[in-house]
Formats: sequence, C-alpha cells, structure tokens
Amino acid sequence: MPNLKTKPSLNVARESLANPMDFDDFLEKLSPKDRINAEKRLAVLEAEPDPHRAPLWRRLACSLMTLAPLAKFVGKQTIQFYIPDGKYRMQVFALEDLQDGNFTVYCPNVLEETAKAGGFAPAPQTEPHMHMIGGTDEPLRVEPLDKNSINPGAHFKDMLGWNRKAVRITLPPSASRPQVEAALLLCAMAAQHFVRTEPPAVTPKR
Repeated sequence: MPNLKTKPSLNVARESLANPMDFDDFLEKLSPKDRINAEKRLAVLEAEPDPHRAPLWRRLACSLMTLAPLAKFVGKQTIQFYIPDGKYRMQVFALEDLQDGNFTVYCPNVLEETAKAGGFAPAPQTEPHMHMIGGTDEPLRVEPLDKNSINPGAHFKDMLGWNRKAVRITLPPSASRPQVEAALLLCAMAAQHFVRTEPPAVTPKR
C-alpha cells in the first residue's frame, strides 16, 4: 500500500542504496530451494563470455532485496521481490534474465516524479520509451505497464492489479554505470512509497 505522507527525493533514494546487502546475506534470506536456484543462476552467468553479467546480476538482486526484504524465484531466470502487507505480502519488483544479454527490472511506475526530481530528461522521439538519464547523454528504455498491457508475464502481472501501474526497465548488454544506477534509482524512488511494517513488540514474560 502506498504511503504518500512524504515527497520522495533523489537524495533519499540514493542513500537507501548506499549500503546494499552482500550476496551472502541475499542467499541467507532465500528459501533453501531458491538459494540453490540463485547459486545455479550465478554459476551459469559466470560461465558466460561476458564477464560483466554475473556481477551485474548480483548487484541488481542484492539492491532490490535491500529495498524489499522478501524474494522468490519464478522458474530459473526470474526473481520476484515482495514487501510485507499486513498478514500478506505484496510484490513490488521483479528481476528477469532474458538470456539474450539483457536484464529487465520491473518496479512501480514512479517515472514522472523521478523525472520531475531531475532523474530523467526528455529523449528524442526516435525510439519509443527511451528516456535520457539526468546529467548524462545516455538513454534508458523504460516502458510503462498497466492493466491493459497485452499478455503480462506471470512474474509481474500481480504488480498491475488493483489499478497499480509499473514500468519495465531494460538494461542492455554491458550496461553502463549510469544506466544501472538510473534503473536502481527508479526502484529506490518507488520504495519510498512503501509502508514499512514494524515487527510486533515482544512482551517480556513475567
């Protein structure tokens, strides 16, 4: 559920990702089955010719779980990330390995407010859904998704229910540092809307 009491800012978003969890902590938070899936996926990526893919996947996975503490695998290439929502949980992110060199990240649609804060600038309309990363001359593909999107995948369709809107961010092969940081910045901006559920207080035994 969104919490609109505070106005999200780029500085707060960046600070929330300043100290992401390490990969061992990421693995520790997974179920035993998903821990095996994560280790296998990393092994596959490390065996690929492109040496940048495995470190990028680790960074994305750890950063997203830093923002959303629950995760599970869907198949072998996709991770869904959740936050507690009362006694339930709500999906807020997804990370997909397309196995074509690209990674895609799904998050709630905060593109407009991120652009207003200076995170993105208008891009030449030469290709749909391309946006210029603020302060750079680099583009990033960010595609809006809603309940009318055609054939939403099982790994992100729950992010479109109850009038929710999301975006699909495509990180190309050998994505640049600004592209990766801009993708994670969008996720961190979205995370500022999440309600932080405090653990129940423990009553001391008498």
